[in-house]
Amino acid sequence: MTLTTIALLQEAAERGLKLEAHADDLHVIPGDRVPTEFAEVLKAHKSALLALLKLPFVMVFSQILEETVFFCQDEATKPALIEAGAEEWSIYTGAELQTLCEQNRAPLSPTELRKVHEIKRTFIGRITK
Repeated sequence: MTLTTIALLQEAAERGLKLEAHADDLHVIPGDRVPTEFAEVLKAHKSALLALLKLPFVMVFSQILEETVFFCQDEATKPALIEAGAEEWSIYTGAELQTLCEQNRAPLSPTELRKVHEIKRTFIGRITK
């Protein structure tokens, strides 16, 4: 099985590592905790990781949803995340989050949040006004 760029980011996070793009260099923090075999994998995927890390998004593991979701600035970032291995329904754009906030005066309960996410997954949909 080929590792996706998103899977590499997730594995780095699980190992307690943070990946950062600095110009054309990939920084791994803390660098002294990177096993040699994982360092080789990161090196082999350096260009894809750099391209992804330069995009305006955050990857979050939600304990309520029990999965990873992505929050990105705009629709332009979404295709790159999908190409990197993110599921389309797991990506929330700034416009979607704004709509959720505007349409819900109170914060969503965990049950409501799971329901919204499940509907988005089922229909591979997006949140609109």
